[in-house]
Amino acid sequence: MLPSKSYILDDLPTDRDLLDFTPYVETLVDVCTTASTPLTIGVFGTWGSGKTSLMRMVKKGLPKSYTVAWFDAWKYDKEETLWRAFLLSILSALHLYKKLSDDELSKLTAMLYRALDLEKSGGVTIDLAKLGAKVAQGAVQIGLSFIPGGAALGKLVEELQKTGAQNLSETAFEAIQRERTKIHIEQVRFLEQFQQQFAQLVAQRIGAQNGRLVVFVDDLDRCLPEKAIEVLEAIKLFVDAPGCVFLLGLDQEVIARGVEIRYKEFNKAEDGGVNNPIDGAKYLEKIIQLPFQIPPIESSDMGDFVSSLVAEWPRPQCPEVFAKGLGENPRQVKRTVNTFLMLWGLAEKRQLQEVVKPIRLAKVVAIQAVAPRFYELLKKNHALLRDVEAYYQQTEQVFFVGEEGALPGGKQAARQESPSVQLPQDLITLLGKTPSLAQILKLFPDLPEANFREIPYLELQAYFTLTKRAEAPQPVQAQAAPLLPFEPQMVRIPAGKFLMGSTPEQVKRAIKDGALEDWVKDEQPQHTIELPEYFIGKYPVTNQQYQAFVREGGRPPPGWDGGQFPQGKDAHPVVNVSWHDAVAYCKWLSEKTGKNYRLPSEAEWEKAARGTDGRIWSWGNDFGEKNANTDEAGIGDTTPVGQFSPQGDSPYGCADMAGNVWEWCHSLYEPYPYKADDGREEETASGARVVRGGSFYNNRWNARCAYRSRLGFNVFNHNFGFRVAASPFSPERS
Repeated sequence: MLPSKSYILDDLPTDRDLLDFTPYVETLVDVCTTASTPLTIGVFGTWGSGKTSLMRMVKKGLPKSYTVAWFDAWKYDKEETLWRAFLLSILSALHLYKKLSDDELSKLTAMLYRALDLEKSGGVTIDLAKLGAKVAQGAVQIGLSFIPGGAALGKLVEELQKTGAQNLSETAFEAIQRERTKIHIEQVRFLEQFQQQFAQLVAQRIGAQNGRLVVFVDDLDRCLPEKAIEVLEAIKLFVDAPGCVFLLGLDQEVIARGVEIRYKEFNKAEDGGVNNPIDGAKYLEKIIQLPFQIPPIESSDMGDFVSSLVAEWPRPQCPEVFAKGLGENPRQVKRTVNTFLMLWGLAEKRQLQEVVKPIRLAKVVAIQAVAPRFYELLKKNHALLRDVEAYYQQTEQVFFVGEEGALPGGKQAARQESPSVQLPQDLITLLGKTPSLAQILKLFPDLPEANFREIPYLELQAYFTLTKRAEAPQPVQAQAAPLLPFEPQMVRIPAGKFLMGSTPEQVKRAIKDGALEDWVKDEQPQHTIELPEYFIGKYPVTNQQYQAFVREGGRPPPGWDGGQFPQGKDAHPVVNVSWHDAVAYCKWLSEKTGKNYRLPSEAEWEKAARGTDGRIWSWGNDFGEKNANTDEAGIGDTTPVGQFSPQGDSPYGCADMAGNVWEWCHSLYEPYPYKADDGREEETASGARVVRGGSFYNNRWNARCAYRSRLGFNVFNHNFGFRVAASPFSPERS
């Protein structure tokens, strides 16, 4: 049990070695103490990779006789001149270490301020274009903000700009140039004096005592590019003296890109292009003599690091979820662990421990951190998490419904035993962008409390209700992007025989239960049908999936606002679709994917619903109100697909085969026995088409696997939907 007091982790750097940085720290300390100087070392790493902690450990390992300065660049980013703040921080450190007297500190500081005053004293811009042709052609402006000068020069320029070009003589222009040159000389003189005195001071007060000045510059990549460049150039111009070592913590790519953007403006050609573009990486090579890349953290080290963050985890498996699922960034790991600890604490206070299990919660929080787009899908369709988990925990791959019978690149696909769950290709592509998802969902497959496949939908929903409390605001653009994949998840139904229809005993039981005799007699005789392998949708087609079809010309169902389904019903089955609408959707989906999607035949639907043993409902021979959205459940509307999984699933893992919505089949309504070649599967034939499965509006006897009903192909209703089927890939088809 976690302690009742606050257990949230801080985000501060540390000089304790939790990531086995010691060998790297010792090496850098050796370099700082033995290498020729001046030397600039770049400590490269992304945000949160441990740069600051590593540099703190290096600082701690330096000899006590060394003088050390630490400059947090981003804290001074708002300063008008970051280079001056940087130099002043070094002077302050020298003064603190008693290497600089009060008087010497004042004089050197005055030099920096004097140079700055000169730089700012002229504030007027001379517009040469207004001053006439006697000024050099092609010149645009002389800006005095970087050409320091006195008040007399400023007044002179103001008067010249008032009177215009005719009154500017060659003599006046030469006078401005002379004054400008004098100011530059004076500014350079002060800065050169600073450089010389600084070098002498380091040599006499530090080097003579076998010491060194080591300057750490942290978070340089958090500054604006032009400010970061100021610090880099200040090192080379003013303090790059013997006896000095500089360690710069930065993201190399961020700074290099900033350098290129910064200098691009200075190198624009007349045609809009860039003359001699600056290579940011080459620029850094001129500044930094020794690059050091923060090493990737070993898996075992990350495991130890995560375990050490919390004194008592709710379950000992939790740290492994974060260690294997979150990558190599310690700061992201700490932030995600904090989210988990907060949410688990909330679950405890709300007494949800019987519903929410800590290992599952850790997995959902990790997914939220590393795969935000996939997490957005899960918020809309919680049942998708079970399918993706099952997909990752299967070891065999399947190829199906490809028109050409080939893999990308023209390679022929080998026939393999197919897994039970198939995911749409666009979802697989999305998942492939985050390889750590597989790591997360494959963990602890034999530990029930760590997996999602067997838990009811409402329990699954509880995890997303919790994690919603820790969501960051999404950009408007991200919210506007389509989130759910349009291609349905598929389930493999193996080739073989099954019992279709009802036995006399099952018919009598149905009639006793309230079924109409005229209807149930059409379920007879029960007969054996053999079907080849095929695939069928794990769920009915949802509103979100159908919306992609509508946006490309499909008919919007009644009840939609143009191309938008009712709010909050993303994962509900689409309703108010006719048989023709369902067929049109399948043809559109086939064109989009290159696969031959279609409606299932009546026989395919029934086998997927009941398996091979002739059971009455998808889950068995006894009805359960918690297994299906029928009238007995008292909901009175559609529910998200998969809400009654896994307890209501068929033997093959198909969900919602009983209740929720009636589902269109491809077949015409014809007497038994079923014969696929007797014309009932003709797509252009007229007549009523079969619907199966019952709905939220109907009783349990309508939800039996063998129950048959029919509807005209142009009819639609608020409790009618459909699911898709597809044929498997076959080598003979190639």
